[in-house]
Amino acid sequence: MRTPQRSTPDVTDMTQHARFHLVYDGPALLQHQMEVRALAPALLAMGELVERANELVNGSQARITLNVHASFKSGSFGIDLELAQSLWQKALDFANGSSATGVLNLVGLLGIGTSACVGLVQVISWLRGRGVDRIEPLGEGKARLHVEGEYLDIEEAVLLLLQDYRVRRALEGVISEPLRNEGIDCVAVVDHQVHHVLLSIDRAEAPYFTAPSPEDETLQSDEYIGTLQVLTLAFQDGNKWRFTEGGGNTYYAVVQDESFLSRIHLNQAKFAKDDIIKARIRRTQRITKDGLKADYEVLEILEHRSAAPKVQLRMNFAGNSRTPSV
Repeated sequence: MRTPQRSTPDVTDMTQHARFHLVYDGPALLQHQMEVRALAPALLAMGELVERANELVNGSQARITLNVHASFKSGSFGIDLELAQSLWQKALDFANGSSATGVLNLVGLLGIGTSACVGLVQVISWLRGRGVDRIEPLGEGKARLHVEGEYLDIEEAVLLLLQDYRVRRALEGVISEPLRNEGIDCVAVVDHQVHHVLLSIDRAEAPYFTAPSPEDETLQSDEYIGTLQVLTLAFQDGNKWRFTEGGGNTYYAVVQDESFLSRIHLNQAKFAKDDIIKARIRRTQRITKDGLKADYEVLEILEHRSAAPKVQLRMNFAGNSRTPSV
């Protein structure tokens, strides 16, 4: 791909708009055509990227939209994109002393525009898939990343973007996923008027932009006494049984009561599907990339009874016969 020198991108409105050209290049695009199966997810990912970044940096202070312009450029395959930001709380911000990050600063934080700070894309390129050894707060909205004896100073807002799974997953959709397609070798962000390259990532760098697996965060862990019905038994390693507490609350839980399990294995206690137990239970709630999850452990079996229903007998004591009747 031809690589002109960097320049400042043309901007329609210095406070509310930023326009740039997203380009994919490679042998498969010599006819300036790109399969919609590759293009559509990339554009959706770009939309998610800027919307999530705006949400993290500005919260509810500003709304942002990504618009596609129909003026496709010659050379490789590219499409014009424009970010439009609505600072609908501008007057309120002025009154309370707060301010929203403008769209130009936002694309700078992402690393897809010109900026004095090191953006997200540049940080990921610098990391090259390496883990961060230490994060050192520097004050005044800055932090220092320490990696294998090297360090890089970045804005705390960029660190926020770097640590967010949704941002990283969207960036993967813009960069890594298209470059996995045969014949697409490069993705670039280009000045939409004079075609100067602002950012260029080739296939060799693409793995760096694959989103790391997010770490689950434990929110809370609590213990309680509950009554459970056994739906599925499992006596193999792991002892993960399936229980219900009624009312549609069904889950798998690891049975940790070794004494209880030993009695069953030695046939000293009989246990069957649908039996009822009263137990001490530990529930651990975690936030994951798929949302809120809960893990259960049965720590101790306190009572056990068969689920087989019993017929209540009515005893007739009339007269002297004392003959029971059902």
